[in-house]
Amino acid sequence: MAKVAKSKALKAVVSACLVSGLLVPLNIQAAGKAKASETYEMTVSPIPKSLEQTDKGFPLNPKVGLVTERGTDPAAIAELKQALKEAGVTTIVESDIKSPNLQAPVIIWLGEFSDPDELKTIQQSTGLEDLVMTKKEGYIVSSKHGTKDKKHIVISGHDEAGTYYGTQTFEQIIVERKGTDWIPEVEIKDWPTMPIRGSIEGFYGAPWSHEDRLRQIAFYGEHKMNSYIYAPKDDPYHREKWKEPYPADKIAELTELVQAAQENHVAFTFAISPGNTITYSSESDLKALIQKAQAMWDIGVRSFALYLDDIDPSLHSPEDRAMFGGDPNPPAAAQAYLLNRFNEEFIKKHNGAERLITVPTDYYQAGTTPYRTRFAELVQSDIIVQWTGIGVVAPTITSQDADKIHAIFKHDLLIWDNYPVNDFDRNRLFLAPLTGRDSDLTPEHGVIGLTANPMNEAEASKIPLFTVADYTWNPEAYDPADSLKRSLKEFAGAAYEPLNLFVEASYATSLNNNREPVSERVKPLIEQFWLAEEAKDSQAVSVAGKALLQEFGKMEQAAKQLREQVDNPNFLKEVAGYLNKLELYGQAGESAVNMVLAGQSGDTAMAAAERMVLHQSMTAINEIPQKLSIGVVPTFLERALNGKNIAEGKKADASSSEVSWLTPNLAVDGNNNTRWASLYTDNQWLSVDLGQVYSIDKVKLYWESAYGKQYKIQVSNDGSQWTDVYTELNSNGGTDEIQFPAVEARYVKMQGIKRSSSWGYSLYEFSVFASQN
Repeated sequence: MAKVAKSKALKAVVSACLVSGLLVPLNIQAAGKAKASETYEMTVSPIPKSLEQTDKGFPLNPKVGLVTERGTDPAAIAELKQALKEAGVTTIVESDIKSPNLQAPVIIWLGEFSDPDELKTIQQSTGLEDLVMTKKEGYIVSSKHGTKDKKHIVISGHDEAGTYYGTQTFEQIIVERKGTDWIPEVEIKDWPTMPIRGSIEGFYGAPWSHEDRLRQIAFYGEHKMNSYIYAPKDDPYHREKWKEPYPADKIAELTELVQAAQENHVAFTFAISPGNTITYSSESDLKALIQKAQAMWDIGVRSFALYLDDIDPSLHSPEDRAMFGGDPNPPAAAQAYLLNRFNEEFIKKHNGAERLITVPTDYYQAGTTPYRTRFAELVQSDIIVQWTGIGVVAPTITSQDADKIHAIFKHDLLIWDNYPVNDFDRNRLFLAPLTGRDSDLTPEHGVIGLTANPMNEAEASKIPLFTVADYTWNPEAYDPADSLKRSLKEFAGAAYEPLNLFVEASYATSLNNNREPVSERVKPLIEQFWLAEEAKDSQAVSVAGKALLQEFGKMEQAAKQLREQVDNPNFLKEVAGYLNKLELYGQAGESAVNMVLAGQSGDTAMAAAERMVLHQSMTAINEIPQKLSIGVVPTFLERALNGKNIAEGKKADASSSEVSWLTPNLAVDGNNNTRWASLYTDNQWLSVDLGQVYSIDKVKLYWESAYGKQYKIQVSNDGSQWTDVYTELNSNGGTDEIQFPAVEARYVKMQGIKRSSSWGYSLYEFSVFASQN
């Protein structure tokens, strides 16, 4: 079996000064061999439930004694030995707790130690009293000077998973120093809040590669996530060809994944989505389903899911209509029949099988439906129901929401969190931390866990998944900003600053109200720059220009630094287009500023040269499909090249808005990452009041994917009587630049005639330009 190299977890580092800003920094003055002037920062991720420390500690001697008990988790032993080797330990003297060898300077006790005699042996040797952990998957890590001048480290788990997680935490508390690494004196008691914590590979588009999955599973183990659900929508054997057995090479890969999951204490759930083609009442289809599951059982799978999401719930077969047509809700009755049969005839007949998981067809609605009511009545009570929150991509998931949905389904809820998934917007990355989830989404509110649906980009997904691991382990202590900071430090090390800038440029999502940290930083500088330029204040333009040049220089350099400093070729391949765009934005921004500054100083030749470079950069930018969430930069570049957009910041109106937050003002806010969207009919419009009459001759429409196939551009001086100045009969979306004979107007409108899809009309920006003649 191929091994996957593990990324090095966050560890304590000795430094000459305090490094602060983490949620649980342990800034302890080292004793013993550590110099008195040295301080260090210790970070454990996810944040433990309880952590106490003193100002003491001891060096990790190259010779260490390891005391285990019979049956100690092999994965925990292997993890501990690897950590010790990386910390410079060259000799490990192993012994059993029934006859412990305590001759080494440092003794590590590793196991569950539930036997009273074993606990007594440890207590007498170490002086540690409270070593009992009663919480599932919980652990204790304690280190202190014991009897007979020995130093002791106890890693005690409630169960095998807890023991394994204890070794993960121990690895993080080791302080790296020149010479001999250092062990701080700590007592950590920790356990997870959510019973199920992990990810679901449930997106549309190209599935992850086998190597991607192996790396993901190792990542989950390192971050105390215990669940991986295999459900890639575009794996044909998962959905379209669900009846067909996997070919031998695929079975071999799945076998390796299952083994890797077991080694990392990750439950591998195999999901099947048969809803598009199955006949619910068919004995042969049920047999095919059981045979498919049996093949997975034979390679070690013990957790199964039957998914019924994203399907037409109508009963297509005459057999199903005959059997379920008289039910109050035939689709719910048919689905419940299948789930219950599979639960009875496969899950309950396999000793050691986990509870069956399903996703109902109505998985995101806010309230009850006839389908939901009947589904809840008929589906067996032990079957787990997955739920996305209210909405497919829920901006918030609250315990009040959970109470409401749990009262509807009357089954344990497992959250299928559609973050950071990007299959609905494939040219975006969502790298912000998980936000908007209440800290008390617990079994008391019907929630037994959360699995996050990642992006198609597996390595990039690790950045937000780190924060998901933090949240699901200890939501009470979860701080999104702090969690993201620790994620980036682990992911990039010395390249933290450029990676942070890249993340800030790939940050906006419905979960954080489409925040754009880069835009928030740059927008005031842009406004100062244009105000100074309009006032022809050369000194103010120069000052504002220098500040902007600094920001654009950071963008350009960040891309270069990440390519040079991040030792993760798979990540760099995934984000290559985004890095290229970030670099080009930086270059284009510098050219735009220099062009304006040259024009202000009267250097027409320099201004012309910079204009040419800016035009070339913008052409290159437009050829890259990937999008960054720094929407004020493109509009800045557009103004530098084509003049002021006189619609920006003006009052906009519309025939409708798809939802309350997609308002018309977002199409004139100077940010092409925000948008207006209409209701789903052809006769929709967006207009802008320019505030006064202008002579205008150009409009630019920056369409979202829901664009107008046919539309008119109309103008008016009173907002009531409209005149057509342009009619488009075959738009292809993207950016429509519309030139027309100059006309005097105060109001400008896009009047829809025909939509390009079943959605409405959606515009990122609606720009209007005054005539230059």
